[in-house]
Amino acid sequence: MVVLETLDKYFGLMLGIAYICIPLLVLVGCSSGESRLPTYAAKGQLLAADGQPVPHALVVLHSIDGDATAPKPRATTDLEGKFQLTTYDTADGAPEGSFVVTVEQWLRVDPNEPPKNLLPQALSSKDSSDIRVAISKSENVLEPIRLR
Repeated sequence: MVVLETLDKYFGLMLGIAYICIPLLVLVGCSSGESRLPTYAAKGQLLAADGQPVPHALVVLHSIDGDATAPKPRATTDLEGKFQLTTYDTADGAPEGSFVVTVEQWLRVDPNEPPKNLLPQALSSKDSSDIRVAISKSENVLEPIRLR
């Protein structure tokens, strides 16, 4: 009888702990812990110096404020050089702010060689790129970015 009473108390205690811990674990497990900045739709077009579209290029925005932890909105241009920026979810846009833009176009010219960046090296670094854009708290249609 003492064993049954002890087991009954033990299971009662375990049930009480489960009622407290399981909801807490669900809350912690379901929360990503990620603090997302609001994003605003942003699209644009990448053009070569001669005005031709630059397809298959990677466009990345780097915050000018120098915050290394700030998200880096990015996009890949289509055949017409057009792109829609993504920060967290596909085509969700970019946070408000001023950005330096880097651009790379990695293509395999020779199937026996690794891909090469066909754009000027200066465009691939936030420290040397001279391309700047601003994202506002509205839908953003960026001026076409013309490479030099």
